[in-house]
Amino acid sequence: MRSSSLTTSLIAALVLSAPALACVSSASRIEAYKSGAATTRATPALRRGINFGDAMDAPNEGEWGWTIGADDFRAVREAGFDHVRVPMRVSAHAARQPPYKIEGRFAHRMDWAVATALENDLAVIVDVHHYKEMMADPFGQADRLVGIWREIATRYRGMPPAVVYEILNEPTDQLTAPVWNPILARVVAEIRAIDPTRTIIVEGAHWASARDLKETLEVPAGDPNIVASFHMYAPMYFTHQGFPWMPRQYGTTGVVFPGPPSAPLAPCAAAASFEESRDFFARYNAEPAATNPGGPSAIVEQMELAKAFADRTGMRVYLGEFGAGVNADLASRARWTRVARTEAERRGFGWGYWDYARNFAAYGKGVRNGWIKEMRGALVQ
Repeated sequence: MRSSSLTTSLIAALVLSAPALACVSSASRIEAYKSGAATTRATPALRRGINFGDAMDAPNEGEWGWTIGADDFRAVREAGFDHVRVPMRVSAHAARQPPYKIEGRFAHRMDWAVATALENDLAVIVDVHHYKEMMADPFGQADRLVGIWREIATRYRGMPPAVVYEILNEPTDQLTAPVWNPILARVVAEIRAIDPTRTIIVEGAHWASARDLKETLEVPAGDPNIVASFHMYAPMYFTHQGFPWMPRQYGTTGVVFPGPPSAPLAPCAAAASFEESRDFFARYNAEPAATNPGGPSAIVEQMELAKAFADRTGMRVYLGEFGAGVNADLASRARWTRVARTEAERRGFGWGYWDYARNFAAYGKGVRNGWIKEMRGALVQ
């Protein structure tokens, strides 16, 4: 059945419940929300959320170890969260030439994620993620990014306000602030021509850093529905310890939070030979908790940079990613997460934890499915 030819009887059925919606195509479910036949209690407040990372942002969903299921949205809602951020590698599934059409299979998967979130009364952030070509060749890819967002905005025009757009995850590499800001303005203008009031999330350069948010991000003026986002993983030698995809100086494991450790920790050889990491571990082993670079002060510093932006601009600020990696001990992960979450909330920032079930997991997938008790407690209790 084509989404444009919903019958009166089908619309009546769609009003009933999420189980009824699950029986029809994703496109029909989207049309039901556009027509008002289906409703959601979700709002774009974005107070407490979870990132479904390493699923739809993989080159192909499932290649990085998991595929999102309807039960994952239910688990998030039942745990007390109000939204999900769904990273999507749209660029890998969009045409290279105008109008940059998104391939049907991936577009329907996007529809499924959006509809399933709304059915569970969760707001959903459609996040263009891992657009590596944009980072390497921003001038060559700018028209394509604008075109991709024209496609998305047209597709979801008329959807409930709880569908939120995030233009580009973590601008970096050649996409410096002077290059990024004009492109960002173009994308916002394109979306606004199609959807004047949709909530749009924007990030600054250098991996969405709090410092670039404060110092270099330029946001189109006079738009009350633009939200500025930053990401926070400080201190990286704790949150990213031991991951093989990180630079070798992050290879030291056994880093606890907060510092100092009960006994001095010897950094790995690469860290010992790299000035920044060598200085970090010297201070981490010696300084008291109040000033230790492996303690809460590292988190507070980043939060204050974001707060300075909020105070200067009056804009709403969202902490789009923060997380403690699974290579750290669980007690430290929970302590770090609770500090980061409470410091964000103290400043009025909504947040999305990275991530649900992968390298920074709050939820265990596989043999033992379910929320990791300590992580869930740190996030919602």
